[in-house]
Amino acid sequence: MASSSVRDLRIVLLGKNVSENSQVGNIILGTAAFHSEASSSSQQHSVRISGAVEKRNLAVINSSHLLQPHLSIHLITERVRECVSLSAPGPHVILLVLQYNDFSEQDKHRVKTVLNLFSVKAIKHTIVVTTDEETRTAKIASIVVNNTVGNFKWAPIVTNNSITKLIKECGGGHLQFDRSNAGWRSEMIRRTEEMLKKEQEEFLICNMYEDGGTSVDNDPSSSGKKNGKLNQGITSGKTKLNIVLCGYNTSLKNSVSKMIRGKPQKQTEKERNKVCVKKEEKIDGRQMTVIELPALTRLSEEEVMRETLNCVSLCDPGVHLFILVTPVTPLTNEEKAEMEKITRIFYSNEHFMVLFTSDHTIDKSVSDSVTYEESQRIVSLYGSWYNVMGLKDQRNSVQISKMLDFIESIKTEPYSLQTYTRAPEKRVRHELEEKLSERENEIKELQEKIKTLAPDGVKLNLVVCGSDRRLKSFISNLILNQSERAPELSSECVRRDVKVCEHLISLVELPALFNTQLSEEEVMRQTLHCVSLCDPGVHLFIIIIPDAPLNNEDKAEMEEIQKIFSSRINKHIMILIYQNPEHQTAELNEETQSVIESFGGRHDFIGPNTQVSMLMEKLMQMFEENSGVCFSTETLLEAQMEKLQTFEEMKRRIHSLETWFQSKGTARFFSGGYSFPLTVLRGSGLRPGSHVSPPFLGVGYAPAFSFRQDTQRLQPSVS
Repeated sequence: MASSSVRDLRIVLLGKNVSENSQVGNIILGTAAFHSEASSSSQQHSVRISGAVEKRNLAVINSSHLLQPHLSIHLITERVRECVSLSAPGPHVILLVLQYNDFSEQDKHRVKTVLNLFSVKAIKHTIVVTTDEETRTAKIASIVVNNTVGNFKWAPIVTNNSITKLIKECGGGHLQFDRSNAGWRSEMIRRTEEMLKKEQEEFLICNMYEDGGTSVDNDPSSSGKKNGKLNQGITSGKTKLNIVLCGYNTSLKNSVSKMIRGKPQKQTEKERNKVCVKKEEKIDGRQMTVIELPALTRLSEEEVMRETLNCVSLCDPGVHLFILVTPVTPLTNEEKAEMEKITRIFYSNEHFMVLFTSDHTIDKSVSDSVTYEESQRIVSLYGSWYNVMGLKDQRNSVQISKMLDFIESIKTEPYSLQTYTRAPEKRVRHELEEKLSERENEIKELQEKIKTLAPDGVKLNLVVCGSDRRLKSFISNLILNQSERAPELSSECVRRDVKVCEHLISLVELPALFNTQLSEEEVMRQTLHCVSLCDPGVHLFIIIIPDAPLNNEDKAEMEEIQKIFSSRINKHIMILIYQNPEHQTAELNEETQSVIESFGGRHDFIGPNTQVSMLMEKLMQMFEENSGVCFSTETLLEAQMEKLQTFEEMKRRIHSLETWFQSKGTARFFSGGYSFPLTVLRGSGLRPGSHVSPPFLGVGYAPAFSFRQDTQRLQPSVS
C-alpha cells in the first residue's frame, strides 16, 4: 500500500510543445530550470533536474521529444528506455502537457503508443495537463455535424474528442495549467498521491530497461507494488500478429515478406498478382500471418473492393499493422496514385507504418534522405510511424525482431471487418471537417481584410433627412469633411462613402418627402431605395432642423417621415438642431420639444464650429446603445404591412357599423360609398368638407374620401 504522503516524487513530462513543457517543469521546480527554446540536440534526449520544493525532493524528467511526429520506431524505443533509466526505479506520475489547438486523433494514438512502451499500466499513472483554453478553432477540428449525409447519421456537436477521450482513460484525470496560481503545484502533488493510493502502488514499474530487454508481466496486478520483482527479458507469451504488405512495387513487397519470415532472398521473375497472397510462419516463437496486397491501381473497381475486403477477412481477428512498402528513391506517378487509393479505402492512421527500403546497407545518407520533405509527406499521410531497411543488410534480423516487438507493444485494436465497413463514413466526416476548418479560415482572413479597411471593424450607415436642403447639405459636408457647396435640387437619393475617424461611413441624403413634385408612388420608391442603398440597413437617421420655431413645412416633413417609417424608426433617430453662433441657447420651445419627444427624445445642438470628431463620438455612442441593430428594407416592409392590416381592420369596423345602421333603418348604401345621417357624422367629429384618408400604403391601395353636404345626408366622393 502506498504511503499517505510521498516525500520523493519523480515526474515525467511528455508533450509536443518544448516551450510549454519547459514552463510546466519550471513551475513545478519553482525556478527557471528548463529553457523554453532548447537546442535541436537536447530536444532529442530526456533531461532530469531535481530540487527541494514544499519539503519534498522533486525530480522532473523532461521528455518533450517523445511525442514529436515522424520519429522512427527504433528511435522512440531508445528514447523511452533513456527516460525510464532517468526515472529509476520508476516514475510516480506522467504529466501529458497538451494543447487543445494542436492535438488530433493521430496525436492521441501516438501518446497511447508511447505510454504502452513504458508499461501497460502507464496510463493509470498519467495526468493530462492542458496549457491553453479550448477555442472555437479547436472545437471546429472536432465537430461532428448533427445531420445526415447519404446513409451516414452523425452525432451532435462535441468538444475536442481526442483530448476528452484520453482524459477519461487517464488515472489522474485533467488539470488546467495555471501559471499565476501558486497552489497549482500543490494540487498536482495531491492528485498524484490520490492516484497512487487508488492504484495501491508506490510508483510505476516500466517494461523497458537499460539492458534493452522488453517484458510484459503476466500478472499486471503485481506491477509497481512494493518489493515487486522485475521480469526482465523477452516475454514468452507472444501474441499472433497479422501484417498486410501494400504498395505499388510487387517485387519489393515480396522481398519484404521473405525478410520478415526469415526466408532467403532469391531472384525471381516479377509476378503481378491480382489476388492477395497469404503466408503463415512461426517466427521467434510468434505465430505470423503476412499478406501481400496486390497493387490496387492495376485492378478494376470491383477487384479493388474484393481484394481489400479479402485481405482484412483473411486476418483473424483483424490486421494488426498495414506496412506500406516504398523505395527510398523519389516516387513515380504510379506509386503516388497507389498511395492515395490505399489511404481513401482503409482510412486509418493508427494501423499504418511506412517502410522505406533500399538495395544497399543503410548508412547516414540513406537515413537522411528519409527526412526530406517528400518522404515526410508520405509518413504524415499514414500517421507518424516509419522505418528504414536495406534489403541486403546483415542487421535485418535484429531490426525485424525489434519491429515486431514494437508492433505487439502498440496494443491498438486490430483493423477488423467492422473498421473496414466504417472507413467510408469516417473519411466523409473528416473531409467535411477539413472543409469546415478551411471555411472558418477564409472567414477569418476576410475579417482581417475588413479590419484593415476599418480598424475598429465598424461600418456606419447614415441617412440625412429634413425639409431644408441647405441644412442637409451642411451636415453632410461636415460628416464627409467636404467644402461647402450649393444645395442641389434632386428627387433622387445620393450616397457617398468616406472614412471618418477610423470608421467607414456610408451617407445617404433623402429628398424632402412633403410638398414636392413627387407622387406618392415616387415617394415610396425613393424611401425604399434610400434604405436599400444602406447594406444591411440604416444604423442612424439624422433629422436636422433650425433652432427657430418649426414652420408648417418642417412639421409636415417630420410627420411624413414618421408616417412612412412608423414608430420603429424612433430608436434610430438623432435630431440635430442647427444654431447660429449669435443665437445659441440650450432651451427649446414647447412645440419643438414635443416633436422631438415623439421621435424618442434624442437630440443635440450643432453649429458652424461643431467638430466632426465630437459628432462622430455621439453617433457611435448611439450606435453602440442599439447594439448595431439597423433599420432594414425588411423592417420598412413590415411597417407597411402593419398599416395594411390596420386599414383592413378599419374597413371591417365600418362595414360592421354600416350593417348596424341598415338594421336600424338610418343608413343606406350608395354605389359611390357610404351615406351617413348628419347626426351620426356630427357625433363622430366629421364635418362637411373634412378629408379622410387611410395611412399611406404605397401604390395600388384604397383612395382617400371627402364628405360633402347633400340635404340631410353627407355622401363620400372619391378624391
